[in-house]
Amino acid sequence: MVTGANGFIGRNLVAGLMGAGWTVLAVDQVPCEGVAADSVVLDVRTPGGLAPLLDSETTVFHLAARADIRFSVQHPREDFDNNVRGLFETLEAARQCSSRIVFASTASVFSADNPLPWVETGLPRPMSPYAAGKLAGEAYCYAYHRCYGVDVRVARLFNVYGTGMTRFAIYDLIRKVQADATRLEILGDGNQVRDFLYVEDAVRGLEIIAARGRPGEDYNLASGVPVRLLDLARTVATLMGHPGITLAPTGRSFPGDTPRWYADISKIRALGFEPRISLEEGVRRTIEWLLRDEDRAGRRRP
Repeated sequence: MVTGANGFIGRNLVAGLMGAGWTVLAVDQVPCEGVAADSVVLDVRTPGGLAPLLDSETTVFHLAARADIRFSVQHPREDFDNNVRGLFETLEAARQCSSRIVFASTASVFSADNPLPWVETGLPRPMSPYAAGKLAGEAYCYAYHRCYGVDVRVARLFNVYGTGMTRFAIYDLIRKVQADATRLEILGDGNQVRDFLYVEDAVRGLEIIAARGRPGEDYNLASGVPVRLLDLARTVATLMGHPGITLAPTGRSFPGDTPRWYADISKIRALGFEPRISLEEGVRRTIEWLLRDEDRAGRRRP
Protein backbone atom coordinates (compact mmCIF):
# COMPACT_ATOMS: atom_id res chain seq x y z
CA MET A 1 0.00 0.00 0.00
CA VAL A 2 1.17 3.50 -0.86
CA THR A 3 -0.54 6.33 1.02
CA GLY A 4 -0.26 9.75 -0.58
CA ALA A 5 -0.17 7.91 -3.90
CA ASN A 6 -1.18 10.99 -5.89
CA GLY A 7 1.90 12.93 -4.81
CA PHE A 8 5.12 13.33 -6.76
CA ILE A 9 7.04 10.57 -4.97
CA GLY A 10 3.90 8.49 -4.42
CA ARG A 11 3.06 8.17 -8.12
CA ASN A 12 6.65 7.26 -8.95
CA LEU A 13 6.71 4.74 -6.09
CA VAL A 14 3.51 3.04 -7.26
CA ALA A 15 4.93 2.68 -10.77
CA GLY A 16 8.30 1.46 -9.50
CA LEU A 17 6.81 -1.13 -7.14
CA MET A 18 4.51 -2.48 -9.83
CA GLY A 19 7.43 -2.70 -12.24
CA ALA A 20 9.30 -4.72 -9.61
CA GLY A 21 6.42 -7.19 -9.30
CA TRP A 22 4.61 -5.93 -6.19
CA THR A 23 0.82 -5.96 -5.92
CA VAL A 24 0.02 -2.35 -5.07
CA LEU A 25 -2.97 -0.53 -3.64
CA ALA A 26 -2.78 3.26 -4.10
CA VAL A 27 -4.48 5.33 -1.37
CA ASP A 28 -5.12 9.06 -1.48
CA GLN A 29 -7.83 11.49 -0.42
CA VAL A 30 -8.41 12.41 -4.08
CA PRO A 31 -8.86 9.98 -7.01
CA CYS A 32 -5.60 8.51 -8.35
CA GLU A 33 -6.21 9.20 -12.03
CA GLY A 34 -3.69 7.68 -14.42
CA VAL A 35 -2.27 5.30 -11.81
CA ALA A 36 -2.14 1.71 -13.08
CA ALA A 37 -2.62 0.14 -9.63
CA ASP A 38 -5.91 -0.48 -7.87
CA SER A 39 -6.78 2.60 -5.84
CA VAL A 40 -8.97 3.75 -2.97
CA VAL A 41 -10.09 7.27 -2.12
CA LEU A 42 -9.58 7.62 1.62
CA ASP A 43 -8.42 10.25 4.10
CA VAL A 44 -5.89 8.34 6.20
CA ARG A 45 -6.81 10.48 9.21
CA THR A 46 -10.15 8.66 9.39
CA PRO A 47 -10.12 6.44 12.51
CA GLY A 48 -10.37 2.80 11.45
CA GLY A 49 -10.34 3.67 7.76
CA LEU A 50 -7.19 1.79 6.77
CA ALA A 51 -7.54 -1.38 8.85
CA PRO A 52 -10.00 -3.17 6.52
CA LEU A 53 -7.47 -2.80 3.69
CA LEU A 54 -4.49 -4.31 5.58
CA ASP A 55 -3.32 -7.74 6.67
CA SER A 56 -0.14 -9.31 8.01
CA GLU A 57 1.36 -9.48 4.50
CA THR A 58 0.95 -5.75 3.81
CA THR A 59 3.79 -3.26 3.67
CA VAL A 60 2.52 0.31 3.99
CA PHE A 61 4.70 3.01 2.43
CA HIS A 62 3.35 6.01 4.34
CA LEU A 63 3.90 9.10 2.19
CA ALA A 64 0.61 10.88 2.90
CA ALA A 65 1.54 14.34 4.19
CA ARG A 66 1.68 18.00 3.25
CA ALA A 67 5.37 18.52 2.52
CA ASP A 68 5.52 22.30 2.68
CA ILE A 69 7.73 24.06 5.22
CA ARG A 70 6.40 27.53 4.47
CA PHE A 71 2.78 26.36 4.77
CA SER A 72 3.59 24.76 8.11
CA VAL A 73 5.05 28.02 9.43
CA GLN A 74 1.90 29.90 8.42
CA HIS A 75 -0.59 27.17 9.41
CA PRO A 76 0.94 24.98 12.14
CA ARG A 77 -2.38 23.53 13.34
CA GLU A 78 -3.34 22.34 9.85
CA ASP A 79 0.17 20.95 9.33
CA PHE A 80 -0.10 18.95 12.57
CA ASP A 81 -3.56 17.69 11.65
CA ASN A 82 -2.45 16.57 8.18
CA ASN A 83 0.87 15.00 9.03
CA VAL A 84 0.86 13.75 12.62
CA ARG A 85 -2.74 12.54 12.83
CA GLY A 86 -2.41 10.75 9.49
CA LEU A 87 0.61 8.79 10.65
CA PHE A 88 -1.00 8.00 14.02
CA GLU A 89 -4.04 6.40 12.36
CA THR A 90 -1.76 4.48 9.98
CA LEU A 91 0.24 3.12 12.92
CA GLU A 92 -2.96 2.12 14.71
CA ALA A 93 -4.16 0.21 11.64
CA ALA A 94 -0.77 -1.50 11.28
CA ARG A 95 -0.83 -2.46 14.98
CA GLN A 96 -4.24 -4.08 14.60
CA CYS A 97 -3.32 -5.95 11.40
CA SER A 98 0.40 -6.77 12.05
CA SER A 99 1.43 -4.85 8.93
CA ARG A 100 4.82 -3.31 8.18
CA ILE A 101 5.29 0.45 7.78
CA VAL A 102 7.98 2.36 5.90
CA PHE A 103 7.60 5.95 7.09
CA ALA A 104 8.82 8.72 4.79
CA SER A 105 10.45 11.29 7.09
CA THR A 106 12.70 14.24 6.22
CA ALA A 107 16.22 15.53 6.69
CA SER A 108 14.59 18.64 8.20
CA VAL A 109 14.31 16.87 11.56
CA PHE A 110 18.05 17.37 12.16
CA SER A 111 19.70 20.31 13.91
CA ALA A 112 21.47 22.63 11.48
CA ASP A 113 24.42 22.58 13.89
CA ASN A 114 25.22 18.91 13.31
CA PRO A 115 28.59 18.32 11.62
CA LEU A 116 28.40 17.46 7.93
CA PRO A 117 27.65 15.01 6.47
CA TRP A 118 24.62 14.25 8.61
CA VAL A 119 24.43 10.76 10.10
CA GLU A 120 21.34 9.00 11.43
CA THR A 121 22.50 9.51 15.02
CA GLY A 122 22.74 13.31 14.64
CA LEU A 123 20.99 15.65 17.07
CA PRO A 124 17.37 16.31 16.07
CA ARG A 125 16.26 19.91 16.45
CA PRO A 126 13.57 20.92 13.92
CA MET A 127 13.44 24.45 12.52
CA SER A 128 9.82 24.35 11.29
CA PRO A 129 6.45 22.90 12.35
CA TYR A 130 6.63 20.55 9.35
CA ALA A 131 9.94 19.13 10.56
CA ALA A 132 8.62 18.96 14.14
CA GLY A 133 5.67 16.90 12.89
CA LYS A 134 7.97 14.51 11.06
CA LEU A 135 10.14 14.13 14.17
CA ALA A 136 7.01 13.42 16.21
CA GLY A 137 6.10 10.84 13.59
CA GLU A 138 9.49 9.16 13.95
CA ALA A 139 9.03 9.09 17.73
CA TYR A 140 5.62 7.45 17.35
CA CYS A 141 7.13 4.88 14.98
CA TYR A 142 9.80 3.93 17.51
CA ALA A 143 7.23 3.84 20.34
CA TYR A 144 4.89 1.55 18.40
CA HIS A 145 7.81 -0.70 17.55
CA ARG A 146 8.97 -0.97 21.17
CA CYS A 147 5.55 -1.11 22.85
CA TYR A 148 3.56 -3.18 20.34
CA GLY A 149 6.17 -4.84 18.13
CA VAL A 150 5.03 -3.03 14.98
CA ASP A 151 7.56 -3.46 12.17
CA VAL A 152 8.44 0.16 11.31
CA ARG A 153 11.36 1.47 9.27
CA VAL A 154 12.08 5.18 8.85
CA ALA A 155 13.34 6.55 5.52
CA ARG A 156 14.77 10.02 6.05
CA LEU A 157 14.49 11.66 2.63
CA PHE A 158 16.70 14.57 1.60
CA ASN A 159 15.99 16.54 -1.64
CA VAL A 160 14.10 14.25 -4.02
CA TYR A 161 13.51 15.58 -7.54
CA GLY A 162 12.67 14.30 -11.01
CA THR A 163 9.90 13.61 -13.49
CA GLY A 164 6.49 14.40 -12.09
CA MET A 165 7.60 17.16 -9.74
CA THR A 166 5.56 20.37 -9.70
CA ARG A 167 7.48 22.46 -7.14
CA PHE A 168 10.71 22.72 -5.12
CA ALA A 169 14.10 24.14 -6.10
CA ILE A 170 14.90 22.39 -9.39
CA TYR A 171 11.38 22.86 -10.74
CA ASP A 172 11.41 26.53 -9.75
CA LEU A 173 14.78 27.12 -11.42
CA ILE A 174 13.62 25.52 -14.67
CA ARG A 175 10.51 27.68 -14.74
CA LYS A 176 12.50 30.84 -14.01
CA VAL A 177 14.91 30.16 -16.88
CA GLN A 178 11.93 29.59 -19.18
CA ALA A 179 10.52 32.96 -18.14
CA ASP A 180 13.80 34.90 -18.40
CA ALA A 181 16.89 33.39 -20.04
CA THR A 182 19.07 36.39 -19.14
CA ARG A 183 18.73 36.56 -15.34
CA LEU A 184 18.11 33.79 -12.81
CA GLU A 185 17.02 34.80 -9.30
CA ILE A 186 18.13 32.46 -6.51
CA LEU A 187 16.74 32.38 -2.99
CA GLY A 188 19.24 33.31 -0.27
CA ASP A 189 22.92 33.92 -1.03
CA GLY A 190 23.22 30.86 -3.27
CA ASN A 191 25.72 29.17 -0.96
CA GLN A 192 23.09 26.94 0.60
CA VAL A 193 24.06 23.28 0.27
CA ARG A 194 21.61 20.49 -0.53
CA ASP A 195 21.69 16.77 -1.29
CA PHE A 196 19.64 15.91 -4.40
CA LEU A 197 18.37 12.40 -5.13
CA TYR A 198 16.63 11.49 -8.38
CA VAL A 199 13.16 10.06 -7.79
CA GLU A 200 13.95 6.67 -9.39
CA ASP A 201 16.79 6.25 -6.91
CA ALA A 202 14.49 7.30 -4.06
CA VAL A 203 11.96 4.65 -5.12
CA ARG A 204 14.66 1.97 -5.16
CA GLY A 205 15.84 3.11 -1.76
CA LEU A 206 12.36 2.84 -0.27
CA GLU A 207 11.96 -0.64 -1.72
CA ILE A 208 15.36 -1.70 -0.31
CA ILE A 209 14.45 -0.39 3.14
CA ALA A 210 11.20 -2.38 3.01
CA ALA A 211 12.90 -5.56 1.85
CA ARG A 212 16.27 -5.49 3.66
CA GLY A 213 16.03 -2.88 6.40
CA ARG A 214 15.74 -3.73 10.07
CA PRO A 215 12.56 -3.10 12.10
CA GLY A 216 12.88 -0.05 14.35
CA GLU A 217 15.78 1.45 12.34
CA ASP A 218 16.16 4.73 10.43
CA TYR A 219 18.01 5.28 7.16
CA ASN A 220 19.18 8.44 5.41
CA LEU A 221 17.94 8.24 1.81
CA ALA A 222 20.01 10.64 -0.28
CA SER A 223 22.84 10.80 -2.81
CA GLY A 224 25.50 11.80 -0.28
CA VAL A 225 26.74 14.48 -2.71
CA PRO A 226 26.75 18.14 -1.52
CA VAL A 227 25.57 20.68 -4.11
CA ARG A 228 25.59 24.48 -3.77
CA LEU A 229 22.46 26.19 -5.08
CA LEU A 230 24.62 28.49 -7.22
CA ASP A 231 26.15 25.43 -8.91
CA LEU A 232 22.74 23.82 -9.29
CA ALA A 233 21.37 26.97 -10.93
CA ARG A 234 24.29 27.08 -13.37
CA THR A 235 23.74 23.40 -14.23
CA VAL A 236 20.04 23.95 -14.91
CA ALA A 237 20.67 27.02 -17.09
CA THR A 238 23.47 25.32 -19.03
CA LEU A 239 21.38 22.23 -19.76
CA MET A 240 18.62 24.54 -21.00
CA GLY A 241 21.05 26.20 -23.40
CA HIS A 242 21.80 29.38 -21.42
CA PRO A 243 25.26 28.94 -19.85
CA GLY A 244 25.89 32.69 -19.70
CA ILE A 245 22.81 33.55 -17.67
CA THR A 246 23.32 36.05 -14.83
CA LEU A 247 22.83 34.44 -11.43
CA ALA A 248 21.14 36.82 -8.99
CA PRO A 249 20.97 35.71 -5.34
CA THR A 250 18.23 37.58 -3.46
CA GLY A 251 19.90 37.44 -0.05
CA ARG A 252 16.47 36.55 1.37
CA SER A 253 15.35 33.21 2.78
CA PHE A 254 12.25 32.09 4.69
CA PRO A 255 11.55 30.94 8.26
CA GLY A 256 12.37 27.26 8.73
CA ASP A 257 14.96 27.09 5.95
CA THR A 258 18.16 25.16 6.74
CA PRO A 259 21.35 26.65 5.24
CA ARG A 260 23.43 23.51 4.65
CA TRP A 261 22.85 19.78 4.59
CA TYR A 262 24.00 16.59 2.95
CA ALA A 263 23.88 13.01 4.12
CA ASP A 264 26.16 10.22 5.14
CA ILE A 265 24.53 7.24 3.38
CA SER A 266 26.82 4.50 4.74
CA LYS A 267 23.94 2.82 6.60
CA ILE A 268 21.68 2.37 3.59
CA ARG A 269 24.66 1.52 1.40
CA ALA A 270 25.21 -1.48 3.70
CA LEU A 271 21.78 -2.72 2.52
CA GLY A 272 22.94 -2.58 -1.11
CA PHE A 273 21.67 0.86 -2.08
CA GLU A 274 23.71 2.98 -4.47
CA PRO A 275 22.47 6.10 -6.31
CA ARG A 276 22.57 5.52 -10.06
CA ILE A 277 21.44 8.81 -11.61
CA SER A 278 23.90 11.73 -11.53
CA LEU A 279 22.62 15.23 -10.85
CA GLU A 280 23.32 16.35 -14.43
CA GLU A 281 21.51 13.35 -15.91
CA GLY A 282 18.60 13.71 -13.49
CA VAL A 283 18.19 17.42 -14.20
CA ARG A 284 18.34 16.73 -17.95
CA ARG A 285 15.55 14.15 -17.62
CA THR A 286 13.48 16.53 -15.53
CA ILE A 287 13.84 19.37 -18.05
CA GLU A 288 12.92 17.06 -20.94
CA TRP A 289 9.88 15.76 -19.07
CA LEU A 290 8.62 19.25 -18.25
CA LEU A 291 8.96 20.36 -21.85
CA ARG A 292 7.20 17.22 -23.13
CA ASP A 293 4.45 17.79 -20.57
CA GLU A 294 3.97 21.31 -21.90
CA ASP A 295 3.78 20.01 -25.46
CA ARG A 296 1.16 17.42 -24.44
CA ALA A 297 -0.88 20.14 -22.76
CA GLY A 298 -0.64 22.36 -25.85
CA ARG A 299 1.17 25.14 -24.05
CA ARG A 300 3.70 27.29 -25.88
CA ARG A 301 7.24 27.26 -24.53
CA PRO A 302 8.70 30.66 -23.63
